[in-house]
Amino acid sequence: MSARRTGFARLGLALLVLFGLLSAGVLTSSAYHALATRRDLNKFPPPGQMIDAGGYRLHIYCVGEGEPTVVLEAGMSGWSVDWALVQPEVARETRVCAYDRAGYGWSDEGPEPQDSQQVTAALHALLSGAGIDGEIILVGHSLGGLFVQHYARLYPQQVAGVVLVDSVHPRQSELMPEHVREKYEGNLKTLTSLTRVIAPTGLLRLAGLPATSIVDKLPAGSRDAARALGYQSKAYRAMDAEMASFQQSQAQVRQAGQLPGHIPLAVISARGVEGYPPGFSDGAIKTSWDEMQADLSLSASIPQVIAANSGHYIHLDEPELVTRAILDIVEMARQDPAP
Repeated sequence: MSARRTGFARLGLALLVLFGLLSAGVLTSSAYHALATRRDLNKFPPPGQMIDAGGYRLHIYCVGEGEPTVVLEAGMSGWSVDWALVQPEVARETRVCAYDRAGYGWSDEGPEPQDSQQVTAALHALLSGAGIDGEIILVGHSLGGLFVQHYARLYPQQVAGVVLVDSVHPRQSELMPEHVREKYEGNLKTLTSLTRVIAPTGLLRLAGLPATSIVDKLPAGSRDAARALGYQSKAYRAMDAEMASFQQSQAQVRQAGQLPGHIPLAVISARGVEGYPPGFSDGAIKTSWDEMQADLSLSASIPQVIAANSGHYIHLDEPELVTRAILDIVEMARQDPAP
């Protein structure tokens, strides 16, 4: 055998061995991830109820007493733990429920597409199953703000108020300049598609990259559960499913018409740029976002609240602002019940 052929054979063998080692490493990491996921769910059981929402279960956690019931809707990648600083304070005045959308936290995965229509249908079934049949006030952060806008338009007789916390605008993809939108949505789609593929290997767990980015902002008692449940592969699939339907979700809100005038609305917007998706700190994107926040506030029942010391996660940076706005809307709803 010539020296050249011998060299190629050795190279081929080396590559085969390397591939085998990498494959073994990924298989080991995947197995560890599966075991760790089961361990985490046993270590951190759901604090609330698991309710059937049409063939799969959603988790809802309610505290406090009184009407109307406040329902908290987290943003993309978030779930009930996101509201750990707001929920107990609101519970001093009325019943307040935080829940996990399909795939997040303790909830089962749901059908795709995970768009506004699907999220609204699931939430409606969840509230019914949980026996919450009176008036509700919807509080939505970021993408969750888009979802609650859709719900309020479809079920206006049930909704006694809406609070938007740095919410997505129903015309966001239309209003953003094309090059700005492509950067914003392109970054997010790349991120969610990539992490969806990588998550089952356990490499994100080993790298310490849970789906949620706000663990350090949570109170100490919530951090371990938030970090552990954030490593679940289903959370990354949920993120990707919601991002894949992002423009469709906006269109569905627009098609549902305007928010009825009898529903009081509060809009809280962030001044800082921390906590937004990759690339968001680009000046053009934040400027466009701020303009859309101002547009949302045009129909608000109280003046727009600017969180001067907050990034995107206002409910964790300045929870007192969000709590105050919620209780203001609760008071308005109590004084002027929905027809």
